Amino acid sequence: MAEPEKQQMGDGNDNYGQAAGQMAKAAGRVGQEAAKQATANAATATVKAGVEGGKAVSEIAAGTAAGGPWGAVLSAAWSMRHSLFKVLICICLALLILITMVVSLPSIVSNSIFGLDGTKPVEGATLQGKYDELAEAVSAVVDDAYDQALAKVEKAISDGGYDYKESMEALINHAQGSAGYDVCYILAAYSASMQQQNVSKEDMIAKLESVSGEMFPVTQVEKETTRQVPVTYDTYKTKKVKVVTGRKKIGTADGKPVYQYSLEEKTYYVKDKPLTSDKEITVDAYQEITVKVPVYGAGEITGTKKETYYQKKGTQTLKPGTVTVKYIECTIQSFDNSVIATAFGIDLDATYDQFGITYREAIENMAKALKMALYGSMGSGENVSLTDKELVDFVNSQNCNDTRKHILSTALSLVGKVPYFWGGKSGPGWNDEWNTPKLVTAAGSNSTGTIRPYGLDCSGFTAWTYSTALGVDIGAGTSGQFPKTTAVTKAELLPGDLGFLAGSGGKAWSHVLMFAGYDKNGTGMWVHCTSGKGVVLNTPGYASSLVLRRPSGVDYNAAVSSNASYGEPLYTIEVDVTHYCNCEKCCGKWAGGNTASGKKPASGMVAMSSHYPFGTQIMIKGTMYTVEDRGGTGIENDIHRVDIFVPDHKQALRMGRYKTTAKIYRLGR
Repeated sequence: MAEPEKQQMGDGNDNYGQAAGQMAKAAGRVGQEAAKQATANAATATVKAGVEGGKAVSEIAAGTAAGGPWGAVLSAAWSMRHSLFKVLICICLALLILITMVVSLPSIVSNSIFGLDGTKPVEGATLQGKYDELAEAVSAVVDDAYDQALAKVEKAISDGGYDYKESMEALINHAQGSAGYDVCYILAAYSASMQQQNVSKEDMIAKLESVSGEMFPVTQVEKETTRQVPVTYDTYKTKKVKVVTGRKKIGTADGKPVYQYSLEEKTYYVKDKPLTSDKEITVDAYQEITVKVPVYGAGEITGTKKETYYQKKGTQTLKPGTVTVKYIECTIQSFDNSVIATAFGIDLDATYDQFGITYREAIENMAKALKMALYGSMGSGENVSLTDKELVDFVNSQNCNDTRKHILSTALSLVGKVPYFWGGKSGPGWNDEWNTPKLVTAAGSNSTGTIRPYGLDCSGFTAWTYSTALGVDIGAGTSGQFPKTTAVTKAELLPGDLGFLAGSGGKAWSHVLMFAGYDKNGTGMWVHCTSGKGVVLNTPGYASSLVLRRPSGVDYNAAVSSNASYGEPLYTIEVDVTHYCNCEKCCGKWAGGNTASGKKPASGMVAMSSHYPFGTQIMIKGTMYTVEDRGGTGIENDIHRVDIFVPDHKQALRMGRYKTTAKIYRLGR
């Protein structure tokens, strides 16, 4: 090998002292004030470049050169032209890419973490933690905006004197629980509007609140319809009556006439109970008849009196009536992203600073960079899957019957494999959509409106376990599952039992876990789907605070198999889903009462046409519901309508209306 060809890591002539001096001199130029400008310049340059991987290095180099100090460092190192320093250049370039990625994020997220823009770093702050804090604040504003839209609908109905039931039936709700907004976009838009400097959460929230009334536009159109008025008629039952058919004077007593009465037992009718019909109906007709009946005193007839009864008189045909009612068709539009530009005073088509791109492009690229940073860091080292041997060994070590071991095996099969997803529900069996990016659409979480790996929430996990293992519906949500359980003591606790954790103030359940049994040291273990980690097997620090319960109506001695489920559905049907509660607005004169089947309304119940017998089971979006109620003509005359019961009116409004595909698993009980 020729001598020059072996000089791969320096050639013996490198002047390390001179090189170090040049590097130090260049690095010394990076002071706090320079860093401020470098932050804005690098962020904008990266935003201009976009997030395409192929051209990232060249455009980052160009952008950072414009920033000054880092370009000086790079130029100084490259001028030395030695192999060792070329390696150092590569290291510097890698650091440059990392640094530029950091400063390309919306400054409202990154400043307190990395100390950019002259902001002092917050000790222990993380990108995910800061994002969650800001997302929660944004979600609160958007949730309030959605409630304002719902209030506008109800106010329009009330102020106009419109029929409430028809108007709510006609409501078109594209918002569906505050979904449709993008937190990353909002954070990027605010940061861009401030040129990545002098940002604050308080300022951003105040600006968003100023346009909250416009976030979910509401439009209305007045309409009228002819509503059928059911015909009401009386039913009758027979009654035997002794009537006076004659009277004959037979003498006097104490100066008063004495009569002999002739009696005859006859059959008449009396009113029983009223019925209604939505259809034309032919029924027996009745007419009143007044008869004389005896009056008794001291065991003898002392006189007569008149009573009214009914007797049949042919038949009559009754027809339902009609009435014209006015209502409004309101439409709640999806989140209007244009209000973000209004809130922050941005012209999206204007040029963003001196970099030759529009605000629209800058915001979109910053939002993409934030999503990539967040999504790439959402894995958790605590999500360790159990090997088949570990799973079998743990299950076999539990002192319980085969049914409970099957429930436990089903639950443990998801440990480390399925992430937490707010509002995540799923039907029995493995779901191929788990771990794929999805938009969080359920309201009430700081993750609402963000993109997360799809999975289950805590109650979705416990419901999935029982539906997959035994084909049993234990209820939807913690509020739906708790009433379907009974209390157990710690000594009675067995695998498959549940533990409920009360929320702040003890007003609601914030989490539900499934008892897994005991480890080899006798420590109680719980399997649950927890925020930020997904399905885990552990002993949480709050285990002693759990309220211990056992699902009701479960046959814990049932024969089990590895593929227990609801079985094959009878058929599939397209359904139009609405939601109702037990209030006067939803139920009218039946408010506060039992369902049509005589049961107390509870989560998991639905109202459907009498085409479906009580007890019919229908699965909608992975949750099994039971038909226990009926509805008005809108439901009775439409076999595709499903009205799902929820605990309160606000939730009924928030859940909205949608069309989907459902599966019928059982007709009747």
